Amino acid sequence: MNWSTSVYTTLSSDTEPSIVITFDSAKYIFNASENTTRAILQSKRGWRKVKALFLTQLGTQRSSGVPGLFMSVADSNSRILDVVGPRGLLHFLASMRFYVFRNTLGLKVAEAPSFKTDPQLEATPVFKDDNITVFSIPLVPTSQSEGETRVGSEPLVGTSESGLKRKREPSLELSSKRPSLDPATVLAIDGPTMPSTSLSLIDRFLDDPHFDPTSLEEDEADAWRRLIIKHMFTWIEPPSKPRYQPGPVGKKGKRRQDTKNVEDPETPAQVEAASVPLPQIPHWVDDAMRTGAIPPRRGPKGASPAGSLKPLPAFTAPVRDASTAYIVVGPRVRGKFDAGRAEALGLYGPLRGKVARGETVTFTVDDGAGGKVQRTVKPEDCMGEHEITKVVMIMDVPTPDHIESLVSAFATPAYSAFRIKKPESRKDYAVHAVYHLLGPDVLEDERYISFMNGFSDDTQHLISSPDHNPDPLTFTSAGLSQLRLSQLDQEMFPLPYYNTTPRKELSLMPSLPPQCTYMQPVMIDPILKEKDKFHPAMAAKTPPELPSVTKEKFTNTQSAVHLRVAELDGGVPKAGDELVVVPLGTNSAISSRYRNVSGQFIQIPDWGNLLLDAGEGTWGQMARYFGADSARSSNVWQALRGLKCIFISHAHADHHAGLAKILAMRKQLNPSPTDPLYLVSTLPIHLYLRELANLEELGLSDSINTPNGVVPILSDVLSPRGRYQTVECGWKSVDHSRKAAQMLCKALGLRRLNTVDVLHRTKAFGLVVTHQDGWRLVYSGDTMPSDTLAQVGEGATLLIHEATMADDQEEMARAKAHSTISQAIDVARRMRAQNVLLTHFSSRYPTMPRYTTCTRGDFANDKPTIALAMDHACIRVGDLWKMAAYFPAIEQSFKDIGDEGEEGEEGEKEVALCTDPS
Repeated sequence: MNWSTSVYTTLSSDTEPSIVITFDSAKYIFNASENTTRAILQSKRGWRKVKALFLTQLGTQRSSGVPGLFMSVADSNSRILDVVGPRGLLHFLASMRFYVFRNTLGLKVAEAPSFKTDPQLEATPVFKDDNITVFSIPLVPTSQSEGETRVGSEPLVGTSESGLKRKREPSLELSSKRPSLDPATVLAIDGPTMPSTSLSLIDRFLDDPHFDPTSLEEDEADAWRRLIIKHMFTWIEPPSKPRYQPGPVGKKGKRRQDTKNVEDPETPAQVEAASVPLPQIPHWVDDAMRTGAIPPRRGPKGASPAGSLKPLPAFTAPVRDASTAYIVVGPRVRGKFDAGRAEALGLYGPLRGKVARGETVTFTVDDGAGGKVQRTVKPEDCMGEHEITKVVMIMDVPTPDHIESLVSAFATPAYSAFRIKKPESRKDYAVHAVYHLLGPDVLEDERYISFMNGFSDDTQHLISSPDHNPDPLTFTSAGLSQLRLSQLDQEMFPLPYYNTTPRKELSLMPSLPPQCTYMQPVMIDPILKEKDKFHPAMAAKTPPELPSVTKEKFTNTQSAVHLRVAELDGGVPKAGDELVVVPLGTNSAISSRYRNVSGQFIQIPDWGNLLLDAGEGTWGQMARYFGADSARSSNVWQALRGLKCIFISHAHADHHAGLAKILAMRKQLNPSPTDPLYLVSTLPIHLYLRELANLEELGLSDSINTPNGVVPILSDVLSPRGRYQTVECGWKSVDHSRKAAQMLCKALGLRRLNTVDVLHRTKAFGLVVTHQDGWRLVYSGDTMPSDTLAQVGEGATLLIHEATMADDQEEMARAKAHSTISQAIDVARRMRAQNVLLTHFSSRYPTMPRYTTCTRGDFANDKPTIALAMDHACIRVGDLWKMAAYFPAIEQSFKDIGDEGEEGEEGEKEVALCTDPS
């Protein structure tokens, strides 16, 4: 059986390592960091065969691309997906319930043990199918591995499908408002079928307005999380098709096939599938949806019922800062059939054929004394020596403190057979490759080098280490486009930061095993190297040659712009001219080769920075634009330090899936920021982050007086038509949000900051920022044309408005509650906006959207000034007219590059990262 292992993504500013093991019938992915989906799209590898996902950690470093991966897999074809990860995986998945739901995907979830197994016991697989057997090894810091610290959990004994089973104590008496959950029933629903008793639990608890999930603990809390996950991913594998049953013989002597199903047409699985409750439209949906201004939702895609809108039970990690290593054992290849041995055992004719096919046979033979005896022969009795089984390992070692835990595990009988130095000593397993996912200083630790050298010299070691890996550009198509456009305007289209030289060369490190190299996708996939035209062009140190027609358009456009600059020289600058917009993502629903999903970085001179939405990959976009080199004064860390406010318009993944990563990176700043970060968004976003903070520190604060934490502000409270009527105290109160908003206005020099209810398929807001210097910034978020936004944003200096659809797709725009280009411009004119930056373009337009209303370079007297946003452009508001003037040249540049086709496998459906793909 042929199988292979390769690298999907490596360590870079854009991505973290992810590995794939490929069989003809299935793929197994290890880790899904940010931009994993976009990288797969770029490589056209697709998701059709993905059968299982394994996570080594649950934080943003290894797992923040999981929501996008789930929805990509679900939209490729319906299936059950196995998901394996450390303790806390159920909590991690259930926290996504506000924005991830698919009726074409079902999850089978297994949590790996988070503590060391008894060294005298055999290892228990955490996953097994016809292709691979996977063992997990918990890696914990030295201080915890010695004392076996397990915070907030009971001792664990026994075994289960996920490795080990918790010892259960009698439950405390529960509130009379809900009966006790039965773990024997509920914990069984992680498979492809759901018992009918579990369905009744969903009916009783998910829709019970009095039920409080936070009162649950231990097994009951896990049971609740499983129910939530089951409701998020509702696909159930249909029953297998019955075998062919011959029908009656016809008149002509031919036997016709009986078309009637020989089984009961309504099998239990089908009945259960039909009984799964469909998500309902949320109670807080905009009035426009109910009155018909927004069409009703299609199918079962909707928000979860009332019970799941409440917070999850709190989760405390059994072991702090733990990681997980995986040992992947490939299929065992049995030896060849030994004909001589079969004859010696008396096997001839049909008996021999049965044994050769893997059957055990029993037959009668002469006992040598004139009598008869029965002899049983098994297939292994006639086989030669089996081939040594190939093994692949994934070692995620975050710090040197985790090394001792790893080394001690391989010293036990359970795992020692996987690490043998001499090939002649190997009996069962041969380690083909070890993927080392290492934190700072791990690779230079003598203990780890010694561990690596304990494997055979023919083992390949692929290393991911921040000190020893280069930082090449991941999305080279976008890089090449930017390189070409930099010849048009170097300031407006700056080159992304990258580095093809590691800080420390692996070849200079002493004592490493002979076959060591750093992880890189092009090492396995030569197609990626062939498509990469960015790095060779940069290495040549000469700009790429442009065709004559492109050169002419570039030259003509530059001449026109220079004349206009000369005319404006000496003019009085307008309020807001110095405001700078850096589009970090201008695509809708999914990332593409040239565009990331939503994100706009606003630089307010002398005051600080503002981020409008943060789709997956926003951090990587920031790192490529500002550069991560700490030696530079204006690097991404300084940009992050100066970030005063993040506004998330709504709870669709393409607008917020990168938010947690931003907060996690901010938490790493040393020294810590001196000012708080204000987060303005809807309640589901705040709840999601607080649940995620059970697994990773995100710096969230409940107080408005925090010196440098993340202060929540509820969007509803800042809306003129706000309907936030909760009486809850603390950070959920109206008073808290109003006071925090006042402090935010003071921090950024604002007169006012208002949110505006807009028309979308979920609760969504626009934003109006009015500065004391006299300028006004308006951001639409995702919306249909909104009269309210036009009124509240009156006289805007800059309107950033979504323009998802072209003008000939107005009906589609309405069906998906988006705007066309003409509709967005009409809102701007009613608003009397001075400048309009259009963004959030459908993936139907992989390079430039079809714009018919926009002026094509006639910028002299056009009011308002209209421009199309592009990722990584640097747009000073006073120079926005330049972007409008560059339209023809930009279009021509994309024509030169050519449309490389739709991303993804051939014939694979377009993937959506939001509820209603655009």
